[in-house]
Amino acid sequence: MTEPAPSASAASSRLVVGDRFADFAAAVGAAAFTALVRALDAGDLDHVHGPVHVVAGQGIGAYAAAHLRAAIERRGLTGRVVVRHTAAAPARRHDLHKAREDNVLVAGLTRIDDETYEAQLRVHDHNELLVDVQDRVHVQGMVAIEAARQMFLAVTERYYTSRWPQQRYYIVLNSLNTSFTNFLFPVAATLRLTVTRADLTEPSRLAFGVTVQVEQAGRVAARVDADFAAFAPGLLEDKELRRAKHAAAAAADAALTTA
Repeated sequence: MTEPAPSASAASSRLVVGDRFADFAAAVGAAAFTALVRALDAGDLDHVHGPVHVVAGQGIGAYAAAHLRAAIERRGLTGRVVVRHTAAAPARRHDLHKAREDNVLVAGLTRIDDETYEAQLRVHDHNELLVDVQDRVHVQGMVAIEAARQMFLAVTERYYTSRWPQQRYYIVLNSLNTSFTNFLFPVAATLRLTVTRADLTEPSRLAFGVTVQVEQAGRVAARVDADFAAFAPGLLEDKELRRAKHAAAAAADAALTTA
């Protein structure tokens, strides 16, 4: 990796993204994480007078940012090469029903008003949706859809079902409609949720309609309209079990018929 020599008198910036987004980095003149660490360790940036601001894009979490800072410190470049990383807190495990932090796409969840909520898109380099393939310059659309899903789960759990802390709700989707209007790239993006309907009259069954927009660089990349309900335990389990047994019996019968 060859670094251009920055001006000795003016600050400059360089974007760094996770290794999963190496195609994006090559296309726009950014750096992939591992390549930048190797360049630092090889002394390729020892000549800079800076400051050079290394701006963290997607795929760069707090752990990776700390590793970059350690590499900078080892070369005596502290103050000349500066890592800019916004470490917004990921949404909580019980808000998203996710077991691994790698798979959390929502960070810095904030309530703007009674109907509007915002968060940052946060894509870990080892996110489950990237592990199999991420071979395009843009981020695949399933990331935007899953980010929107996590966004309305987090808002529902944190700001609505939390009013009945003695209950644990099950979220059931009725419909999910998605439209894409721009490519989504592995840099900063905002998740903006608007509540269009919230029926809380019956605590055992809460009904919602929401719109989530994924916004980047002043444009909407994706819009997701969702209709869903939050059920208290008991209301849903009996129906789910009956239908599960019916599906299992139908599958067994079909297998015998075709044997």
